[in-house]
Amino acid sequence: MTHAMRTLLVVILVGLLLPLGLARAMEPEPPLLTVSLPGMALDEAYENVLRSINQHNYTFVRDQAIDSRLVPQQWEARNVRIVYFCNFSKMDRALSLDVRAAQFLPCRITLIEQDDRVDLVAINPAWASQNLGNPLLHPLCLELKRDYLAIMEEASL
Repeated sequence: MTHAMRTLLVVILVGLLLPLGLARAMEPEPPLLTVSLPGMALDEAYENVLRSINQHNYTFVRDQAIDSRLVPQQWEARNVRIVYFCNFSKMDRALSLDVRAAQFLPCRITLIEQDDRVDLVAINPAWASQNLGNPLLHPLCLELKRDYLAIMEEASL
């Protein structure tokens, strides 16, 4: 085997194995992001989330009850609400990197009212991107994670 062929083989192997090493080097992400809002009612938390979404350059898309279209509207759960929102530029970038990002886009936060608090829960996009195995998508998903946490934290104030 010539020196040029050996060099080419090493370059190919490094190119194939490097992404695997980078994926292993990443810290594992938790699957869910959660923030509790003690002493807050669902309607107040909902308004705070909408305001925070807007202040972080996202657009409200829609909301729904957790069991929407599964039961008659008058029977829908009143203590769980899903809020969908989007930054269309970020969604376009994510989908152009990997169409599987549609699994967690548009963004959504679930509000769950329990006793004396409301919990805000969202799927961690950084966890989702780690499981998709696309290292090009991961930095954008880390940015989305920071946005989620900022929105949720601001809504708790």
